[in-house]
Amino acid sequence: MKPLVRIVEQTRYEVEEIRTRAREILESEEELITGKTIFVKPSFVYPARPPKNRGINTQPEFVGGVVRALKDLGAKKIWVAEDCLVGPSQSGFLAMGVLPYLRGFAEPVYLADEPRVEVKISEPLIEERFFLPKKLIEADYFLSLPKLKVNMYAVVTLSVKNNIGLLLAKDRLTNHHYNIHKKIADLYRARLPDFVMTDAILAGQGQGPMHAEPVPLNVILAGTNGVAVDAISCYLMGYAPGEVPHLVYLAEKGTGPISLDQIEIQGAELLEKNRHNFVRPRNDLSGFPSEIQIIAGTELVCPEGCLGMIRGSLDRWLISNSSEKLAGYTFIVGKPIKEIPSGLNPRKTFIIGDCASEYKHLGTFIPGCPIPPMEITYQLTKKGVLGPLNARLRDLAWGIIAHRLGIRVK
Repeated sequence: MKPLVRIVEQTRYEVEEIRTRAREILESEEELITGKTIFVKPSFVYPARPPKNRGINTQPEFVGGVVRALKDLGAKKIWVAEDCLVGPSQSGFLAMGVLPYLRGFAEPVYLADEPRVEVKISEPLIEERFFLPKKLIEADYFLSLPKLKVNMYAVVTLSVKNNIGLLLAKDRLTNHHYNIHKKIADLYRARLPDFVMTDAILAGQGQGPMHAEPVPLNVILAGTNGVAVDAISCYLMGYAPGEVPHLVYLAEKGTGPISLDQIEIQGAELLEKNRHNFVRPRNDLSGFPSEIQIIAGTELVCPEGCLGMIRGSLDRWLISNSSEKLAGYTFIVGKPIKEIPSGLNPRKTFIIGDCASEYKHLGTFIPGCPIPPMEITYQLTKKGVLGPLNARLRDLAWGIIAHRLGIRVK
């Protein structure tokens, strides 16, 4: 039997409209929801307030509408669980402005603070065990609410990639290089969502995940098989599902189909009507201003890892600023390095990642495989080159205070 993927029109972020749509979509799941504990996982990758995050994060109105629909269908308890890239989990919830939409309906769960349970999978591609939130394992039902967007590290971010946010930050970085698609596929098999509802009202193209530009697709995609939902989502973005290695791996494992002729599509007319060839992210060295010098290895330099981290950090700066402040900066990444020019300014030279560690004496060495995603921005800030931060400092500060004092922000 073919898995069903529903495509439902929704043109704006209005809580009560989304509540109605979500209730209609989830009615077939009512027996699995009534009286049960529901674990809801949106995507709050970057803690910026609307409208700056419209193409990046699952929107608060979307989450608010879905949790109301779950209550309408008799859910006993609803946990909305997420972490974020900048600051503690609390900062993400505050910056997103989602907490008012949860009050009286759902409890926020800050994944950075949650106890963990070891989960092992059989026949892994690269990672056999993961430490997942205890609440996820305890919940009766797992509802994934990804944002539809491109991703310079993983091609796309959809329901399969959304599971990466279940891991602690240190665990996310393991194999976040040329093995990232194998890791994503393994993690997904550790706990499959019971249902997926993808926020594609405004999707994200371009330099995602952090700097995705909003594209109105005006739909919600939904289904019980996340791989199938992601395959249809890829087609909607102008991608062939076979271009996404983690989807190919999961199809080969039998987790779900990625061929459109193996998927039942309800609302196929919306698929064709709203299909859009997304601007794809650049994760190479192209397009950087001439003032910036990047010296890359000739054999091992990972777009999914350290090279992508450079790209993301510099994109963040160059979107809103001229390149003049970065004039004379050099970034050394990968191995082997064919030639290092003489006369590098050590104050303006960064050696990025373990592969380039033999050159760490030339400037500021940032270790890791890969390096932490915000580390370049942090080091540039220390040197007086302050990039834009769309997150409000007040949100970050309150999040840090709440995290350190163990306060449950609601």
